[in-house]
Amino acid sequence: MSYRNPKYINQSVQGSFDKLQDTINTSVDTIGRNNKAEELKRTNEQNARVLAGANQSQATINDLASNNTVGNETTTGLVDQYFEGYPARAAEIATELAKTPKPENYSELQLELTNINNAPEDMKQLLENSSSQLNIKDFSDIDRNQNSDALLAAQILQGEPGFEKGNGFGYKFVPGKAGSIDIVFEGKGYIPPTKKGEEPNPDHLVNFKEPYILNSQRLKAMQKNDQSLIVRTPKMSTKIDNALKATSLINGAKYDDATGTYMGGGVLNLSILGEPIEQNFGSKEKPNMLNVASINRAAVEQGLDNQIKLQIASFMDPDYGDDGQARSVWNMRISEGAAFFDEDLAREAFGLQEKDDEGNYKTPITDKHKKDWADATQPWNYKDELSDEQVAVFNVMYKKFIVDDVMETLNSPQYLQQRLSQISTQEKEVTPNGPLH
Repeated sequence: MSYRNPKYINQSVQGSFDKLQDTINTSVDTIGRNNKAEELKRTNEQNARVLAGANQSQATINDLASNNTVGNETTTGLVDQYFEGYPARAAEIATELAKTPKPENYSELQLELTNINNAPEDMKQLLENSSSQLNIKDFSDIDRNQNSDALLAAQILQGEPGFEKGNGFGYKFVPGKAGSIDIVFEGKGYIPPTKKGEEPNPDHLVNFKEPYILNSQRLKAMQKNDQSLIVRTPKMSTKIDNALKATSLINGAKYDDATGTYMGGGVLNLSILGEPIEQNFGSKEKPNMLNVASINRAAVEQGLDNQIKLQIASFMDPDYGDDGQARSVWNMRISEGAAFFDEDLAREAFGLQEKDDEGNYKTPITDKHKKDWADATQPWNYKDELSDEQVAVFNVMYKKFIVDDVMETLNSPQYLQQRLSQISTQEKEVTPNGPLH
């Protein structure tokens, strides 16, 4: 439909609808591009199927993400439907407001007319914000344990094949509270879609538990506060490089100016070098064993300690931490290392490292400690508050992940000659009577 109808729309309303007509196609183009354990298991399985369905589509349809005319036409048509009665209603209100004396519900009518005037811009923002919130570009960063409805809505709004009206999915625009606008997603279908003549596989059914509603004002507030419906999991390589760059473990190391990615080079800080160890400078068939300085893990941990604490706080701090990313980092990045009970890590996490004068631990590990570890290291959902045990295990495993990676870098062949040279220097400085002074 066209919103140009001077016969029914006063000049102020007409201007708003003109703007909508000019901006709506641009906005929808963006969309085209763009028991608890058991419940979590079902969520994971459904999300896996939703994401796999999109991946399958991308593998079979060329250049799908560049432009989806079906999705654009669908959205434009739904917007047209939403505004279908607005011109006539605006004319009715204008007529009522012009009466003398003023009608008793003058204020209510004035507010309704204001909402009509604002509706085109509100719709434009709703389309832009929903496209931004539900635009999944990199499926490898999406944790399957998170909001199942949001992931399904993303596939529908983006017009992914298999998630259209013909397969049982859809959405519509309806008035929300206080002049806002809601997008209502609903439906169910089989992913991948059932082929003609085949019986549907019940395991392939994905659905909304109930209609999934996104409100224009809520989305606007989320965009303003940099909050996300769908959590993207941070790249740990970026976290590691940031931590390493902020320390003096490697003096003069090179980092990419644009991304901050560690590029190698530099000189090892002498404070992280430990006792001599043997290293093979030859081959397996013809070994050439020489002493090199070891890398002192305790010193490396100390050097990284402040940066690791800052990064953990960015996830876990109750005032500013990103709770969603903490869960996605745990599920997708660091939980694998906690799959089996490790007494040393458990003692560090639960504060059980104190020893007596003879060097024995004062507190023995009990079945409860093992159960606490097992409970804390399960996949994390996105609903319940994190327990103290979960936070404690996260802190320990996050530190281990960072330190393990940095240790691998420091022990890499590029620094082997430096470690050998350090041993050679020490040997030259030592006489049979002891070190030179």
